[in-house]
Amino acid sequence: MMGVSRGGPGLIIKVLSMKTLREEHAQATRDAILLAAGKLFTSKGYDASSIDEIAAAARVTSGALYHHFRNKRQIMRVVFEALEAELKERISAAAAGAKSASEAMRLTLRALFDACLEDDIRSIVFEQAPRVLGWEEWRRIDAEHAMGLLLDLISRLRKERKIGTYDDNVVAVLFLAALAEAGLQIALNRNNAHLRRQCERILKAFLRGVEAR
Repeated sequence: MMGVSRGGPGLIIKVLSMKTLREEHAQATRDAILLAAGKLFTSKGYDASSIDEIAAAARVTSGALYHHFRNKRQIMRVVFEALEAELKERISAAAAGAKSASEAMRLTLRALFDACLEDDIRSIVFEQAPRVLGWEEWRRIDAEHAMGLLLDLISRLRKERKIGTYDDNVVAVLFLAALAEAGLQIALNRNNAHLRRQCERILKAFLRGVEAR
């Protein structure tokens, strides 16, 4: 018993270290797969990108890929979620220094619409993910990332007494739908500066329309 007691802590530390190294390797493998898949989906498209190509680009075996993901659709889902999370962070950072809710909205729209012109956001978020995942799942994931930002903005409008007696969640849901459609139109017509200006004006008018009277 004494011998086991003295040797126990060292053995536990070694086992924990090995587990951490395994976890780090697994995470690195997963990240490599997602990075490779994102690049292929953007350049070739989801349908034209095979599991074998994704594995080869990530420098892993197909078996290792299937250890982390059930199928190509699940890879698309995780890639889409990662892009949504990145987009949320970028928009939050862009609007962080705004002195008013109106300025926060202007900066939010600019950051979102700028992102819509980038190849991976345009291709995966707005063109491919809705088709591959289905509209309902796409909307749910989009809402998970965007609703918090919109509710924060609406809360700021309320503090500034710039919104009427509406249900904040309803306003956020309707505005999110308008934002998603505007983002899609800008992504599909990326060289149309007139369309972008119109989207910005209309969305700002939407918020002015719910101002307190």
